[in-house]
Order: sequence, then C-alpha cells, then structure tokens
Amino acid sequence: MKKNTKARLLLLLLILSGIYSLATTNILILNSYNPGLSWSDRELEGIYSVLKDEESINIYVEYLDSKRFGDDKSLNIFKEYFERKFSNFRFDVVIALDNNAFDFVLSNYESLFLGTPIVYAGINYYQEYDLSSLDFVSGIVEIHDIKETLELALNLHPNTENVYVIVDNQTKTGKLFKQEVENDVIPEFEDINFIFLSDSLDQIKQELDTPLQNSIVLLLAFSKDIYGNFYDYTEIEVYMGQFENLPIYVTSRAYMANNVVGGKITSAYDQGLKAGEIAKGLLSGVNIKELPRIYFPDNKYVFNFPQLERFGISTKSLPADSTIENKPPSFYENYPVIFWLIMILVPFSIIFIYVLREENLKLHSLLKELNQVKEEAQSYNEELTAANEQLTSYNEELISQNEEIQSNYQEIEQLNNKMINLLEIISELGNEELKEEDFFQKFLNTLIIEIPEADYGSVSIIEEDSWRFLAALGHDINGLNSLNLKKSYALRVENATVFDNINSVNEETMPQDVVILISKFTKPIKSTLLKAIKIDENRYLDVSLDIKEGSDEKFSEQSVRFFDSILNLAKMFFVNRIRTQEVKNAYATFSSKLSILAESHDENSKKHIYRVSELSAFFAEKLGLPKEQVERIRDFSPLHDVGKLFIPAEILNKPGKLNEKEWEEIKKHPLYADNLLEGSYFETAKKIALYHHERYDGNGYPFRLRGKQIPIEAQIVGLVDVYDALRSKRSYKEAFSHREAVDILLHGDNRTKPEHFNPKLLEILKRYEREIEELYKKYEE
Repeated sequence: MKKNTKARLLLLLLILSGIYSLATTNILILNSYNPGLSWSDRELEGIYSVLKDEESINIYVEYLDSKRFGDDKSLNIFKEYFERKFSNFRFDVVIALDNNAFDFVLSNYESLFLGTPIVYAGINYYQEYDLSSLDFVSGIVEIHDIKETLELALNLHPNTENVYVIVDNQTKTGKLFKQEVENDVIPEFEDINFIFLSDSLDQIKQELDTPLQNSIVLLLAFSKDIYGNFYDYTEIEVYMGQFENLPIYVTSRAYMANNVVGGKITSAYDQGLKAGEIAKGLLSGVNIKELPRIYFPDNKYVFNFPQLERFGISTKSLPADSTIENKPPSFYENYPVIFWLIMILVPFSIIFIYVLREENLKLHSLLKELNQVKEEAQSYNEELTAANEQLTSYNEELISQNEEIQSNYQEIEQLNNKMINLLEIISELGNEELKEEDFFQKFLNTLIIEIPEADYGSVSIIEEDSWRFLAALGHDINGLNSLNLKKSYALRVENATVFDNINSVNEETMPQDVVILISKFTKPIKSTLLKAIKIDENRYLDVSLDIKEGSDEKFSEQSVRFFDSILNLAKMFFVNRIRTQEVKNAYATFSSKLSILAESHDENSKKHIYRVSELSAFFAEKLGLPKEQVERIRDFSPLHDVGKLFIPAEILNKPGKLNEKEWEEIKKHPLYADNLLEGSYFETAKKIALYHHERYDGNGYPFRLRGKQIPIEAQIVGLVDVYDALRSKRSYKEAFSHREAVDILLHGDNRTKPEHFNPKLLEILKRYEREIEELYKKYEE
C-alpha cells in the first residue's frame, strides 16, 4: 500500500513539473558590456520595466565584457563557456544589447541560436548590417543626432569658432562616431575649426583648461584611451564636471549630468523598454517575421536648466518640444498656502482700493470747490492787488538784468565755440593717419572762422630750394603748385606782420613773370597777415590770411595776437610728424636687420627677403587691400621666419633630411616669433610670423586654422614663401623653374596642394604669372 502511494506521488510531481516547464518561457539577455556600466544598466532597467511582473518568464543575463575583453581570443573563450553552460538548453527569445553582442549572436546563430527569434537594442550604425535579409531579427537601433545637436549648439552660441570633439579612437563605437563627424559633419561647417580629443583624459584636461576663445565641447563617447584604460560613462560624466566655463553638448542620455547643457538625446532606457515590448509580444505568439526589421528611436531635445542659466540661454530659443530638467520648483509648488492666500486676498484688495478711490475723488471735489471760494475772496482783496503792482515793477527790473546776462552769455558762447575749434585742432596733433594736407586745411579753416576779418588764406612749406602749398582757401592751390616756385621767392617773416599791398612785396622777391602767374591763381587781396614758422634749418612753414579787395575790414590787434599764438599748434604738428617718421624709419631699419639675421643660415638670404617683400606687396595690391595695409605687408613680410633665431644652427644648416624631432623643433619657430614681436607697431609682423604656415584647408601649423581664421597677411606671405622656396636651390633639391613652381601651386605634387591656399590668391598667381616672374628675376639679379 505504501509503495503504491509513493508511486502515485512521484507520478504527480512529474506531471506538475511538466506542466510548469510548458507554462514558463526563457529569455536570454546578452549584454555587450559589464555589470555596473551605466549605459547597459539603463538598457536592462528598460527591459525589466516591461517584463518584471511576468511570473512565467525566466530571465538569464550574460555579459561579454567586450569593452575590456573584446579581442577574438576572449570571444572564443566566451563561446566555449556559453556552449558548456547552456548545452541542451533552448531559449524562447534572445535579446542582444549593443553591437558587440549582436555581432556575436549573428556570427554564432547557426551553432548556438538557430531558430530562436533575436531582438536587438542599442545598435550603432545599423547600415553596416543587411537587416532586410535577416527574417529572424527585430529591434530598435541607436541613432545619435550629432549634426542636429551641433546645429542647435551653434545657433545658441553664434560666435563659436572652435568645436572640441571628445571621442575615443579605440572602440568600434568611438571610431564610427569619429568617422561620421569627419565625413558628414565637418564638410557642413566649413568656418568652424574642429579639434578631436581622442587620446587620454590628460589630453582633454590640457586642452579644456586653457581652451581657444569662442569654443564649445561636443562629448560623443570616451570609453577607452590610447593606453588601454577603460572608463565607464559615469566616470567620464563626473570628470567633465570640472570644465564649468565651456558649454558641453551631448547626444547620449548616459552623459546628461548637471554640468552638461544638453542636446538631441538618445536614451538607453527607452531602447531597453522597446526591446522588452518586442520580446513580450513574441512570447505572446507574435511571429517575428511579421514585425519590422528596424524600429527607429524618437530622440528628444533635453537640456539642464542650471547650465542654460549659466550660459545665458533663453528657453524661448530652444526647440518647442524640448524637455527642461533640474528646473527649480514654481512658487506654487514651494508655497501652496501662500499662493491661495494671495488668490483670495487680491480680489478683496482690489475692491477695497476701488472704494477708497471713490471716496478720494469725492474729497478732491470738495477741495476743488473750497479753492474756488478762496480765489473769489482773493479777487476782492485790494492789498493784494497793490502788492501785485509792486511785483510787476520788480519784474521789469529783472527783465532788464536778464537782457544784460543774455548779452554776456552770447560772448561766453562765442569764446566756448572758439575753444572747441582749438581743441579739435589739438586733438589731431598726434593723429599719425591724418595727412599733412588734410590737417593744414582743417587748421586754415579754423583760422578763417576765428579771425573774422579774414576772407582767404594759405599754408605753404619752404624746404631745400622749393616752395609749395599744403592748403588754401579761396585761392587755386592746384594752380599755385603747378608753378616752379623757388625758396628765394617766399617771404619769410618770423613775426606776425600785416602787409597792406602784398603784390608790391612779391615784386621785390620774385621775377615779374612769376608775380603775374601767382596773381592769376590768387584772389584780389586788400591786406595780408603773414608769419613764417621755422621748423628746422632747412624748413619753414608759411601761413597767411587775406582780406579781400574792396573790404572795409582790417586786422585788429586781438586777431594778430591770436594768429601769432595759434601758429605754435601748426609747428607742433609738423615737428611731431617729423619725429614720428624718424622713429618709423628706425623701426624699419631694425626690422630689416632682424629679418636678414633670421635668414643668415641661407647664403641667399637678402635676395629671399627682398623677393618675399615685393611679391607679397604685389599680391596684396592685386587683392585690393588698402594702400596702408599693402605697405605694412611690404615692410613686415621679411620677418616671417624671425622665429628661426631661436632654432639651433645645427638644425637650420643641416645638409641632409631632418629627422622627426628636428622637424618638430623647426615647426615651433612661429611660436618663438610670437614671443619676440611685441607691441602695436609689430602687429602685422606678428600675424605674418605666427600664421604663415597655416593652410587654407586646416592642415597647417601651429594651430591648424582654416579659411578666414587665418589673417589675410599670413595667407599672402604663406603662398609667396612656398613659391620662393620652390624657385630656390636647396641641399636636398634643385631649383624649379617659374613654370614648374606655378604648376605645383595650381595643381599640386606630393607635398604641396592647391587646397593649402586661398583660391583668390591662386587666381592672382594664374592671372599675373608673367609679372610675378619678372619681379622674381629683378630681385634675383
């Protein structure tokens, strides 16, 4: 009897276990990475949010740990481990999280998972897979909206010139991100300088501690550095928190910490949730062949409110469907009781103020009536009428005094205007950009205004054996300067003197035919106020004011004294201009010596300096630059290699090819020039020396600037320097002909490409190559 009972119980247990095995289903979640990695942990949370309440589902999770052990040997070991662990075991659904797990499943599908529906999530660059031919897969791909995020960032920061792109070059994901930026993003933003930070955290810190001006950061993915160190998303998220002064944009929810502004975000949780929904549908009987091969994520714009405030970004400038996180609670959320008290009390306050206003209007009406009664009483007051008459008398006296004050005010106003005119003249004394003729024309106009008797005037200079006019009012200055006037013709009176008949005085100092010619280009004159100012032993400045013939005016003593005094300003201008020119000449001589010294390692240095100077000025002139800028380029282009003064002579004079270390030292010479050329005078020289090795396509040094980021002076000298180098003989090459050099610049060779140069400059080279060849020959000879 007992044996039968035991047999029945055993049979019942077998039946129950069979029913249980039929009722339960098994899901394998194959994770590309390791436990604790925030991205994949969030994917798992999304899956469990769908499947956690399903008691009939057994979930198995296995980790490839491919970020740290992603080589072929490790994957083969994992395959052996998997085969042994799950031999004779069948899964109803396999969920592959991220590319490495999906690659493993596809590679081993026939041997490990044949007939099992595969659900994937978090797959980057799904175009690499021929998903349309895989009828056993369905899932959601991971798309990072890099271009859209960057476009939004540049709209929010319109002055941006540089974008630091943080992406590793060691993992498959990082390499694909970097490739997408280089191929699809950079060509769309030609005016932006992209700087990749891919090596290590130390490189990131070094660059972002002292970033270039007008920069932002685009953080894509940094999981492994060049030394093999692995980093979790959370580690990078915390590490980037130290760079608070740079706006940081991201495309992944994994990096959305409070120090990040935001971006168009892809979410690991959302992708895991979708994978869980697909798996749940398959377990309920849906055929995977009837499902789409690909589901695309609905990425959202997400932003951190504290960072928006830090960088002054208005929420109105964000896309309409943006999510704002970490926003402080509203007044109602913080103080609901106070909010409702205000809502109740405000209407009562309004009613109270309205009643109070009505009562105030009544009171005002009563006061108005009282004032009217008072005015009527005052109208009958005889004493007040008499007092009013006395006040009227006082008022007449005040009017008389006011007229006198008004007259004095007009005199003060005239003196004030005179001071303003003099201050305008004084303010121009140190203006180096103002031409002599323009200054003295303004000076003469002021004299005519401030000396009311004068109608005409002129300013002339007597130097060496010539006499020429700088400015004139009333007289024909072009006609006067067309005459060959000698120094001996001019009247040099060193004290302010009035001449009533200047023509008779001229007849004593000039030949008769010259007197006739001068009278032809001057207005008829009654009287002349004249003074000659001695500048130095060889130069006099002659200033004269004239009263027209037939006028009743004559020069007053006050006008003569004012004339004599103000001429000192003219002398100050001229002396200042001479000294300024002497200083400029000294600087120019110093620059010339410095440039020759910088090229002293080259026996052809002087010829090279003069060729670069003249050819650079030629290009600048043909480019349509202002004359002053052309001359600065002519003067300072010889200093383009002045930084080589700090390069060891054994490197500069080495006869053979430079090794990598020596070449890196040579490439520092623009930076050495930056330290040498200080002060506003050397501003143009500094631009040329610092940037003349930058290339238009961004492949130059030392800063890899591109396009309009390179000063036009440096672009010109950079092209001329390459042309001259091609034409010159070196220890490692023979000199090229003009035709060969032009062909290399226009079409390129193994070292030089036309993309290195501004297309406008290449057009000038092509159009004026004959003139350029002649200029080269002139300074070669």
